[in-house]
Amino acid sequence: MLRSIKSAHELLLKDDPDTAITVHTIRMWCKQGKVRYLTAGTKILVDMESLRNYIENQG
Repeated sequence: MLRSIKSAHELLLKDDPDTAITVHTIRMWCKQGKVRYLTAGTKILVDMESLRNYIENQG
């Protein structure tokens, strides 16, 4: 499932309203290659499975 960074953040907030993960953090993880993503023009589309796996494996 691919989502924009903002939409990915909103989905994380829905699952965990007290999350400390920000839009900026997700953007940086993508640019650092920690989370898979695609670009459509200038828009970054985050792979939600990759994002969730990265978050789960950090703890």
